Amino acid sequence: MRMEHLQYLIEIGRRHSISAAAQELYLGQTTLSSIVKSAEDELGFPLFYRTHSGVQATAEGDEALSLIGDIHACYEKILQLNAHSNDTAPIPLILSPTVNALLALPLNRMFLEKEPQGNLEFRTVNGDEVGSMIIKNEGNIGVVHFGQPQLESYRAVASRYHIEIEVLLRDQLCLLVREDHPLASRERIAVQDVTHCHFAILPHFDASGDSLATIKSFDNGNLYTIFPNVTLIQEAVRDQNMVAILSRCACAKSQSHYPLRAIQLKDTPRENDIFLCLIHRDERHLHRREKTLAECIRAYFLAEDPAGTLSGTD
Repeated sequence: MRMEHLQYLIEIGRRHSISAAAQELYLGQTTLSSIVKSAEDELGFPLFYRTHSGVQATAEGDEALSLIGDIHACYEKILQLNAHSNDTAPIPLILSPTVNALLALPLNRMFLEKEPQGNLEFRTVNGDEVGSMIIKNEGNIGVVHFGQPQLESYRAVASRYHIEIEVLLRDQLCLLVREDHPLASRERIAVQDVTHCHFAILPHFDASGDSLATIKSFDNGNLYTIFPNVTLIQEAVRDQNMVAILSRCACAKSQSHYPLRAIQLKDTPRENDIFLCLIHRDERHLHRREKTLAECIRAYFLAEDPAGTLSGTD
């Protein structure tokens, strides 16, 4: 049984509901149900039985959950030793695709200037998976965009797992076009005015927004191609005169021998106000080089916004 699965069982016992626990853990209900069944098969007895309002621990399950709580508490203490342990292992940094394109190269340079013997591993996942991976102990640091409702929802969950959230930048979604594109003269544009374009999009903008859902909210006549990373999207805009939807900060860092323009979107299906966030375990659970990495991330965005005018959530 994996250690994070103990954490899942504790959450189910606390909430008396697999579906509620799945929501809190940012997991699918089917996935969590499968984990419970696997744990019960391994232990040889049922942990929970169903009720009209959710689930309840069996007699054996109640005793097992008490012991699991003790085991997990000991595991938390072991993690605290990590702050003083050998820190030569690669540090995984979990990023969504737009953040990876923006941050990976400059952050690697900044980190190695401070830690010449340090090792980094950039892991790129869909935006909706970044927060979940931190909760599941698959990394201690991540950077991702959140919409306001999702930011507040994740913040409530994260505090239970000793995870902190720092808003680095207030951002928005923009169209990215070449300067010779018919839309390039616009400063702002409503989604209903974008017609007969061929879009280059990612599967997800951020931890709450699906790109395809946004494209379908535009008027008819638009086509789209889904690309796996921002580099290919930028090349599609540059070489094929396609239209991309990216965060403003990703648009600002687009590199091309063709001049590109970012056009602010308005009348989007959800509020066009997203927040770039640093997610990390609390200081007790970060070793020295992880703390250095977090400091480098903060320093990078402080340089991007020296007055701090873009980091508020109000």
